[in-house]
Amino acid sequence: MQKLVLRNKISKKLFFKRGIRFLPHLFTLGNAFFGFCSLVLVLEGELISAAYCIFLGAMMDALDGRVARLMRVESELGVEMDSLCDAITFCLAPAFLAYVWFLKTLGFFGVVLSSIFLLAGILRLARFNVMHTTQKMFFTGLPTTMAGCFLTALLLNLNRLSLGRLNHNPNIILVSVFLLLTLSWLMISSVRFPSFKQKMFGFKKNYHIVVAVTLFTVMAVMQFEAALLLLLAGYFLLTLGYHIYLGLGRFD
Repeated sequence: MQKLVLRNKISKKLFFKRGIRFLPHLFTLGNAFFGFCSLVLVLEGELISAAYCIFLGAMMDALDGRVARLMRVESELGVEMDSLCDAITFCLAPAFLAYVWFLKTLGFFGVVLSSIFLLAGILRLARFNVMHTTQKMFFTGLPTTMAGCFLTALLLNLNRLSLGRLNHNPNIILVSVFLLLTLSWLMISSVRFPSFKQKMFGFKKNYHIVVAVTLFTVMAVMQFEAALLLLLAGYFLLTLGYHIYLGLGRFD
């Protein structure tokens, strides 16, 4: 009887341990789920909802790594799965959204432009999988999550400026194409972007973080798309400022 009780306890512990190890994977798979939902919504013509699904995927992507580090269950399987899911949500989904939203009017040239973003993102993820152990404080190349969310937020804001007629304004289409190609280049470039996995500055007090988060929260409630675009633009400026702060003078 005692052996049976002991065996049951061991089985429960093993089941709980395996469940804990699988928890980060659920967030990772949630990332892919929202990416797939975005593709379906684009086909249904619900472009705004499709854009927000990409943001929900980004939230899942932000949680899976933090949960894995918190529970100390990081693994190579998690890294590979994360990259596969990111390819769907932050490479394929934004590229498809951009094509249907405004690049479709350019015909085959629009297909080529949207595929450039997709292929650049895949190359970025493949390189990260090979080099991820050496990328602690900095990422080499713009992360696909940032690129996908920036492109999506940009489309939402430009669509608002053009009063829902994004694909009918030649000037806005030109700006969108330029920024899409810039994001594609940044993903496969050697520019180093802060990862925020380690402290970059020696601040002992974090009151400035509280202020920044509070301001962003207020902005997000008032106008989410504009706040997100501003935050991501600030991330790019922070990258430039930090390189200047270190006195590098160049991106290498």
